[in-house]
Amino acid sequence: MRAFLLVFLAIVIPGGAILALEAGLLDEYVDQIPAETLILQELNAVVGPDELDGRVLEALEDGRQDDAEMYAEVAAYMNRPLSPQTADALAASQTTTAVVLRNTGNFFEGFVSGEGSDSAAFAGAVTSDLTVIGDLRDIGGEGSKMVAGEEYSEVILGLSVVGLAVTAGTVASAGGGLPARVGVSLLKVAKKAGTMTKSFTQELGQLVSRAVDFPALRRTLSDVSLANPNATRRAIGNYADNIKSAELFPVLARMDGMRTAVGPAESVRLMKYVKNTRDLDNVADMSKTLGVKTRGIIELTGKTSLRAFKGAINIIRWMLEWVWALGVAIVGWLGLAGSRRVIKNRRTRVAQTQAAATPNKLA
Repeated sequence: MRAFLLVFLAIVIPGGAILALEAGLLDEYVDQIPAETLILQELNAVVGPDELDGRVLEALEDGRQDDAEMYAEVAAYMNRPLSPQTADALAASQTTTAVVLRNTGNFFEGFVSGEGSDSAAFAGAVTSDLTVIGDLRDIGGEGSKMVAGEEYSEVILGLSVVGLAVTAGTVASAGGGLPARVGVSLLKVAKKAGTMTKSFTQELGQLVSRAVDFPALRRTLSDVSLANPNATRRAIGNYADNIKSAELFPVLARMDGMRTAVGPAESVRLMKYVKNTRDLDNVADMSKTLGVKTRGIIELTGKTSLRAFKGAINIIRWMLEWVWALGVAIVGWLGLAGSRRVIKNRRTRVAQTQAAATPNKLA
C-alpha cells in the first residue's frame, strides 16, 4: 500500500505541477522562486565535468580573451575549479604586458573606425561616440550617401543624429543625457559589428524613423558641407526640434543599464540574442543578476531570460527536492515517534512484570 502511494504521488505531483504551470496558476509563486537556484540546477545538468576547462583553453588558443575569462567566471559560479593547467594558461594571458600588447592597438582601431571585435576595440568605438567624433563621422558617411541618393543605414544615421543632439543638449532625454548617449553608441557598435539581429534591427529602425524626420534631415544636410564638423554640428542643432525620441529613450536606457552590468563589449555581444524590445528587457534583467557570465550561461543553456529557467522541468525538479526534504523530515519524525513508543511500551511491560513479581502485601 505504501509503495503504491509513493508511485501515485510521483506521478501526480509532477503532472499536476505541469498542468498548473501551463494554466498560469503558479505564476505568482514561480516569480518568488530564486532564479539562481534553478540556473545552477540547469548548468549542473547540462555542463560536463571538463567542458568549461575545454572552453577556456579553446578561447585562449583562438585569441578570444574575453570568452576565456567569461567561462572562468561561469566555472567559479558553479563552484567548479579549473584544472591547474587551465588556470595557469589563463593567468599567463592576464599579465600586465599581455594585456597592454593586446589592448592598445585594438582600442585605437575601434576609436577610429567605430567597429571592433574585442573589449578594447568596442571600448574605443564607444569612446569615440561619447566624444561626438563617432557621430560626426557617421553623419558625414551615411548622410553623404542619403544626399547623393545612395543606399544608407537609417539606423546608423538616425542614431547618430539623436546622439549628437542629446550631447548638445538640444533634445531633452528622460533620466539624463549620458544614459541615452551611451545607449546610442552601443546600438551603433552592435549594428556595425553584426551582432544586432535582423528582427531587432527592423523594430529599432521603426523607432528611429518615428524619432527622426528623414525627409527634413535630408533637406538640412543638403545645404551643409558634411566634411566640416562644426558646420555639421550647427546644422543638427538647428534640426533638433524635429526629433521626437520619446519612444526611443527607454531602449537607450536599457542598453546603458546592460552596459553598467556587463560592460560595453558584452552588451554588444549579447545583442545577438535580442529579437525585439521585450527580449532586450529580458536579457538586460538577466545581465543585472548574472553579470559578465550572462552570455556564457545563455550559450550553455540556450535560455535568454531568468523566467526561462523557471520552466516546468526545473520547477518540478525544485518541487521534488522540497518534497524529498519534507519526506525525509517526516520519516525522521515518524522514526523518532516510533522509538519513543517502543521505549514507552518496553517500560510499561517492565513495570508490569515487576508488579507481577512483587508479593501482595495485603495478602
